[in-house]
Amino acid sequence: MRIFLVILLCLGLATCASHVPQARILSPADAALGGRHSFELIDPQSSLEGEAPFPERYRQLPQLLRHGLSARGYHESQQPQLRVYYWLAVQDSPLTFKVDVPPPNPLGPYQAIHRLRDETGTLRLRLTDLNERILWEGVISTGLSPARDSGELLERAVQVLTEQIPLTTP
Repeated sequence: MRIFLVILLCLGLATCASHVPQARILSPADAALGGRHSFELIDPQSSLEGEAPFPERYRQLPQLLRHGLSARGYHESQQPQLRVYYWLAVQDSPLTFKVDVPPPNPLGPYQAIHRLRDETGTLRLRLTDLNERILWEGVISTGLSPARDSGELLERAVQVLTEQIPLTTP
């Protein structure tokens, strides 16, 4: 019974914790990024074969990225100075917890199997010039479980990643 309580306590603390995802900068800002303000988002469908694997999450990304980039001083334009590429990969794996401990009262053995899903999303963001030269690139991984919170978790990850992009310079 103690192990069951410990598992429940760990799961409870894990869901209540507000983990801030850590962004990694793969290509630091190039000097050519300075002075560029306008961008266009490149639909990931152009680089994916077939349908996006997680369409509900991909539908969220353009608006989140526009918001994050505008907070850094960039704006979307028909004559862009930058291209913004983005890719999202989601790893989905089952979690199974087995409990087989007799309860403290005489009701008989308690046996249960708890099946949960663990999703982890990895978002890659790349800013290039019109000649496809990389001016900045970063990646962030975040948990997307439980499913009811995945939208907010993805939003937080996009915010943390876009905060790593240098502010535009006049």
